[in-house]
Amino acid sequence: MSVRRLILCSASTLVVATALTLPIVHAQPAWKPDKPIKMLVGFAPGGSADTLARLVAEPLSQKLGQPIIVENVAGAGGNIMAARLANAPADGYTIGIGAAGAMAITFELNPKGTSYKPESFTPVTLLATQPNVVLINNAVPANTLAELKAYIAKTPSASYGIAGVGISNHLIAEAMLHRLGVKMEAAPYKGAAPVITDLLGGHIAMTVDNITTAAQLVKEGKAKTVGVTTAKRAPQLPDVPTLQEQGLTGFDMPTWQGLFAPAGLPPQVLSTYYDALQEIVQQASVREKMARLGSQPIVGMKPAQFSTYLENDRKQWAATIKAANIKPQ
Repeated sequence: MSVRRLILCSASTLVVATALTLPIVHAQPAWKPDKPIKMLVGFAPGGSADTLARLVAEPLSQKLGQPIIVENVAGAGGNIMAARLANAPADGYTIGIGAAGAMAITFELNPKGTSYKPESFTPVTLLATQPNVVLINNAVPANTLAELKAYIAKTPSASYGIAGVGISNHLIAEAMLHRLGVKMEAAPYKGAAPVITDLLGGHIAMTVDNITTAAQLVKEGKAKTVGVTTAKRAPQLPDVPTLQEQGLTGFDMPTWQGLFAPAGLPPQVLSTYYDALQEIVQQASVREKMARLGSQPIVGMKPAQFSTYLENDRKQWAATIKAANIKPQ
C-alpha cells in the first residue's frame, strides 16, 4: 500500500473514530403542551386586543394541539391582566396579549403604584400595530393640522376626550399638542364609547381614536380627521396625511399588541410560541382579517428585538408624560 493511500485510510479511520466518540448534538426539541392554555386579554370582548387574540388563538391551538382559552381580564387599562400574568407560573400554560398601556406606559406614569415591572415578563413577539386618527367634530373649523392648531390657540375652552388618564390615546394627544406648542384640556371618560358620543354631539372638540372606529366615522361624514399618528398613511384612509407630513417630524405613535409570558419562560417554550406565531401571521386568511380590522401584522420580530422595541416605547412615553406633566389618578 502506498504511503498516500495509507495516510488517507488512517485519516478516514480517525474521522470515523472521532465521530463515534463525540457527543451527538440534537436540535432543541419543540415544546409539546399536554393541557389547555390560557390566553389572557386585558380588555373587554370586542376591542382590538380581544379580536386579535381570538384571531390567532384558533390557528395557534391547531399548531400546539391543545385548546387556547381566551380569558378577558378587563380593567385598569390592562393592568389587572398584566399583574395576573406576572404572577402566573412560567410554564407556557398562561400567556397574554399585552398593549402599550400596561406593558410600557404604566411603568413610567406610576412606577410606585404598579405591582409588576418590565422584567416581570418574557416578551415573545410583536403581533400587530394600528394607526390612530386625530378626530374632530364637524363643527370645528379645521381640516388640517395647522388649522387645528390655530383653532386650539384661540379657543381656550376647547377640550378633548380620553377613555382614561394615562392610556396610549391620551398620551398620543398630549405628544401632538406639545409638539404643536398649544394646550388643551383633557376630559376623562369611563370608556371609548362615551367619548365618541360626546364628540359627535359637539361637547368636545377632539379625540384620538383607533383606525377601525375612526375610519368608519369619517367615511360616514359623522366626524373629520386632520391626520393619522403613524409614519405611513392608513390604507383605510389613504387621502388623509400623517402628522409627519404636516410638520411633526418623526411622529410615529401606533397602537400595538404583542404576546407576553411570565418571566423565566423556558427557551424551548419561547421558541415554540415564536415559531408558531410567525407562521400564523403570514397566513393569507389571517392577514386578510387583520387588514379588515385596521391592523398591520408584524413578521419576524424576535424576542430580543421585541424587548428593545418595548424599551424604546417606554422612553417615548416617559418623555411625553414629563412634557405634559401627567399625573397618575
